[in-house]
Amino acid sequence: MAAIHTAEFVASTRPVTLPDIPELYNPNYLDVLVPGSTEHLAVEEVKPVELAPVNPYMDALKATANRTYTENQAQALKSTLSPVLDAFNGLTQDIYGSDISRYLTASWKEDPQLTLRLIWNLRSIHDGVGDKELFYRAYGWLYDNHPRTAIANLHHLVTPVCVSGKKNAPAKAHGYWKDLLNIVALACVDELSDIPTQATFLHAPRSPFTYHKNKMPKIAGQETPAERIEASLRESKRAKERAARARKEKAAENHKRLVEKLAQPKFRALYVAVARLFAEQLVKDLAVLQEINALAPGEDRLPLIKKLSLAGKWAPTPSCSHDNVTLMSTAIADLIHAAQVFTFSYPSVLKTSTDPQQRAVVLRSFYQRWVLTELRRAAWYPEPLMSAQRWKEIKYNWVSSAAMKNNMSHFFAHDPEGFEQYLTSVEENKKSISGATLLPHELVAEAIKCSQPYDESKKTLGQLKRKLASTRLRVVEAQWKTLIDNLREAGSIENSLAICDVSGSMGYISGGYDKRHVQPILPAVALSLVLASLSKAPWNGGFVTFSAHPQFVTVDLAQPLADQVRLMQNADWSMNTNLQAVFLDLLLPLAVQNNVKQEDMVKRLFVFTDMQFDEAQPENEGATVWETNYDRIEQAYKAAGYEVPQIVYWDLASSGNAANKTVEVESDRKGVAMMNGFSPAMLKVFMGEQVEEEEAEAMEWESVGEDGESVTVVEKKAESEFNPENVMKKALMRPSYDGLVILD
Repeated sequence: MAAIHTAEFVASTRPVTLPDIPELYNPNYLDVLVPGSTEHLAVEEVKPVELAPVNPYMDALKATANRTYTENQAQALKSTLSPVLDAFNGLTQDIYGSDISRYLTASWKEDPQLTLRLIWNLRSIHDGVGDKELFYRAYGWLYDNHPRTAIANLHHLVTPVCVSGKKNAPAKAHGYWKDLLNIVALACVDELSDIPTQATFLHAPRSPFTYHKNKMPKIAGQETPAERIEASLRESKRAKERAARARKEKAAENHKRLVEKLAQPKFRALYVAVARLFAEQLVKDLAVLQEINALAPGEDRLPLIKKLSLAGKWAPTPSCSHDNVTLMSTAIADLIHAAQVFTFSYPSVLKTSTDPQQRAVVLRSFYQRWVLTELRRAAWYPEPLMSAQRWKEIKYNWVSSAAMKNNMSHFFAHDPEGFEQYLTSVEENKKSISGATLLPHELVAEAIKCSQPYDESKKTLGQLKRKLASTRLRVVEAQWKTLIDNLREAGSIENSLAICDVSGSMGYISGGYDKRHVQPILPAVALSLVLASLSKAPWNGGFVTFSAHPQFVTVDLAQPLADQVRLMQNADWSMNTNLQAVFLDLLLPLAVQNNVKQEDMVKRLFVFTDMQFDEAQPENEGATVWETNYDRIEQAYKAAGYEVPQIVYWDLASSGNAANKTVEVESDRKGVAMMNGFSPAMLKVFMGEQVEEEEAEAMEWESVGEDGESVTVVEKKAESEFNPENVMKKALMRPSYDGLVILD
């Protein structure tokens, strides 16, 4: 092991020490720092409940308080009348501050266990909504109001509990290790909860655009070139000195804030929890690393490499983003040192030095060199190889979907032959490509971008851009295929069609992509294409678009994603959001005209929309009747002798104004479900239902009669009604959330 010299830590002027944290080494830190309530409520005398007097007129009057209108003046409802369902349906990407608190406070009051599952569902990449920043804000509410519960369940973000339908496939975690660092950093800078807009820690302000200065003609009497160079060097030196002072002041400010935060028991408990989770996993990974290093040359290392977690990749690097704010590297390095797991010794200076700064710098240096660097090298992560310009050593089938999306142009530029060979192998099903964690609308947006024409006047540049775009399209196609294949592992979707809102309020599909403010049209089109791919024949390969004039669009699933999207762009698009027209002008008349039997009708329709439907016609005057679009549709189907199909309203609204939120039905309305968000993982709630029904059709058990004879009893299990509340519970009661516990 290379020696760590005193000069290395003497040169460090940034404070990297932590105040004394004895709880860091105590496995019962939570009980010490955030003890549970020891108060026992006195048993009160049970008094008879007095029923409030009932008045039909007042009941009817109160019911009008739940009435509202969509932005297009259609009659609608404000609430489902279930606080948990309202939170499940209302917590979207642009909800902040008091709206988060209002939803979750009411939901927790109704059902704490479901609310805790709901919060984790917001983060779950594989079983839920997959919105990490929305989860952070919801977790912030939990941390403020139920800190023991929040901290005790942190490990469920990184514990592999999400199981796919694929045989022998490893379980996956709801989130990733970086979530833990984000949560601590946000709590440290007071951006974890009750914030009115996006956290600046996660979205650093962009530098303003600067223009090149025009060269001015030389004028007699001006400085010579040598003088100008000397002046420029002096200014550059002054700028470096100013930047160094600013960094030093910022580091001192961050350190002061961290010390103040660590004096607060709740934050200290959060900090200790994250440090211990990282240290414990890194120690386990180091043990695996020792096994790998002990292998003889030529022995297969892959089985052991697969045992390594991603903690080594996401653990904080000293003096980088998260560590600058939290000094988490110091705490983790100290815990690993205390574990004494290495077969080699730490630097001797740790035994002789009493200076906390010196000790911290040595531990951090050791942690970076012998823990992070070694684990990242062994696990074949692409980032170290990219930094070292060792592009040809990158194993592309080990690159994560997000890293592939962000770096494919670099792979194309630095290793064109190797990357081309890899893509060819993927297309021939010889190698795999990661794509399961990308959202469908991200791939659709990329496909649209890569299909744009380039300036033909710049021949060489145009050819290069076309070749790069073609390569990017190949990656997108492969990742789309991976995404669909992974979803299929959860089962098929029976007898279902998508209805895609393409009205003006949804945005413009070719209007560019901004991940901070996603236009609803992109996820609407993307999820419609996903459903068209997953639905079981003959219901696959098409969906209905609606604006002013609904139409059925046939999708050739054998065609590339870019061609499927291009077909969508040629569909009927207008400003209207006429949901009734889909049912009353297209689906129902078609059934009546062709004498379609009830059993041949479509069973379920997924409506991907922003929920701002057009006004129902004809309009009812006064307060005597209040009918939403769904009420009108149901009436029309009954009048024609049909049962209305089950409808899943999938809310994709990008507006963060909770006051404008509308719903079509209340929580117990049969035949309706409510979903939101951009993740196709929520479709799993509706997958494999035929298998579930067959398994639940009958339960057999042995019963012994009075005469001692054994009799087989067949008991049919009651099927739960398809309504918003039951479908929500099906989503939240997935086994991957079973480990969550409530402590306060």
